Amino acid sequence: MKIPILHLTDGIHRFDDTINTESLNFKKQDIYRTPLQVAVELNKFSQNIQCQIEIKSTASYQCDRCLKAFESPVDTQKNLLFHIGPDRLETNEDDVVHVDKETVEVDLNNDIVEQLLLILPIKTICRNDCKGLCSGCGVDLNKEECQCGEKPIDPRWEKLKSLIK
Repeated sequence: MKIPILHLTDGIHRFDDTINTESLNFKKQDIYRTPLQVAVELNKFSQNIQCQIEIKSTASYQCDRCLKAFESPVDTQKNLLFHIGPDRLETNEDDVVHVDKETVEVDLNNDIVEQLLLILPIKTICRNDCKGLCSGCGVDLNKEECQCGEKPIDPRWEKLKSLIK
């Protein structure tokens, strides 16, 4: 998504776009199967442009416990500050992008991809109380009881079992 900034007047400007993940060329595009709804709000003041990117979509995951496919809504934001001109802006902000004063437009695709990757969960779980699959018989413990019966005890722990009694 490219935003024109060369002749941007001071004040708030809004840009909305629908982006197909295939056009972003990143490895996790199979998770985001629905198009991304991207809303960008720019607030230009003096030599700075404060940019807020809001991304909405639906993510398709596979549960790490029960292997069931499920979908989850995506609603995330990223803030950037574009500083225009040759002088460096001294700030504590992490997301400051320095651009030349002759820059015609800024490309936000890398920032969108970065945000989509950052919000991916480390462990995908379909619901908090998901019991997963039995490691013995492979049955889905959310739907039925385990068919394994009593699990054999590792002989190395037998001595400890006698302490419980």
